[in-house]
Amino acid sequence: MYRWMTLLLAAALTACTGSYEPPAPSFLAVASGDRVDFYLTTRLRPDVRDDGQSPLIGAWTGLPQVLDLYHRLKQSEQQNNRLWVLHADRLTAYSTDPFFEDAVPDLSALDPRPFLFTDGSADNPQPVDCSRGYLRSSPGYLLAVCPPAPNTGAPYALYLADFRAVPPGGVPDKLIGPINVQASRAVFTLTTSNALVILNGDEGRLELRPDAQMTGTEPGIVRSNTYNQPFFEPRELVYDSAGNRVFGLLRGSTDALLLTWNLREPSVNVSGPDPNGRRPDQLLASTANVYALSSQQGIFRVLFASDAFRLLDPAGDVGLNGLSYLEGTLEGDRLLYLAAEDPGAAPDQKPLIVVLNSQKPLETLLPSDVKINSNRSSNPSALRITPFASRPVSMAVFPVQERQPAAR
Repeated sequence: MYRWMTLLLAAALTACTGSYEPPAPSFLAVASGDRVDFYLTTRLRPDVRDDGQSPLIGAWTGLPQVLDLYHRLKQSEQQNNRLWVLHADRLTAYSTDPFFEDAVPDLSALDPRPFLFTDGSADNPQPVDCSRGYLRSSPGYLLAVCPPAPNTGAPYALYLADFRAVPPGGVPDKLIGPINVQASRAVFTLTTSNALVILNGDEGRLELRPDAQMTGTEPGIVRSNTYNQPFFEPRELVYDSAGNRVFGLLRGSTDALLLTWNLREPSVNVSGPDPNGRRPDQLLASTANVYALSSQQGIFRVLFASDAFRLLDPAGDVGLNGLSYLEGTLEGDRLLYLAAEDPGAAPDQKPLIVVLNSQKPLETLLPSDVKINSNRSSNPSALRITPFASRPVSMAVFPVQERQPAAR
């Protein structure tokens, strides 16, 4: 009888938690200002029982301003897992193999590989300012986009780390570039086939280059029909692999529009504004959702039609409404991690790390699909979420080593 009760209890626990074993440990890196904070994700996730300990494991501080992060898993045993960190003057790859679930190594112990941004001159290379830059990735490339200073007419400088043939260590010997793109008010992204897509705001046109190394004059480049929205600024361009299309976010002084381009066709669809007047700041695409994030108005799922786009709210009982969403990243297609703030909270309780199930449509989430991590706890001295040094600019999730118990 006791054995059957034990089995029934075990089955019930499995149904509630999905597994006896916690998932493999990983870190969430959150970049803001001159620091990167590292959180143990098993203490953040809604599908893992909270052990009551702080998820904050450590931080890198006193860095040059961090602009973006990207993590790439090694493709062979001769390589390292690498966290790529973008600064205004360089892109640096750090090995994440020495990370353990309870410790953040010093930067110097991580085999740093820096790549300076220059104009490519052979005799006297000059530095290139990437202080407004960002990263985009595909299976074969990591793209650093360095926009020019406003109103200068200078080209965008693009740099590529080519992962298709890398030496041991998992880091290319050098970056490809600069690839100069003459455009204005432009945003860029990569596809799963390593193509480059450019949204040129001044021309009102999208361009597909079948390989990101192409300079723009080669045959095979596909250009869309133009669209006419001169008063809207391109803010975001994301690739939807399920539909082989891109979504672009255009922001005006009072409205936001959504643009879609099926990469097999020349025509571009541009919606009208959201009927409720909401203006998202950025987009994130997973298999089940295209998310719109707003620092003022919340998180939504995007539904697109040719004449308008609708923003669907999450269910009211999951606690996602009324928050300010600043940045996000996906862990595969399973979990969405969000850096957020509670506008009405005290300064030390404002920062939040929100984690939700990204496999379900946003509006169907249940309370068990969402976890809001804050500094509100029974132990006020246990800081769970670090107040952001400035607005978070990037997040990345990567695996770390599990600490094995000491042998007795």
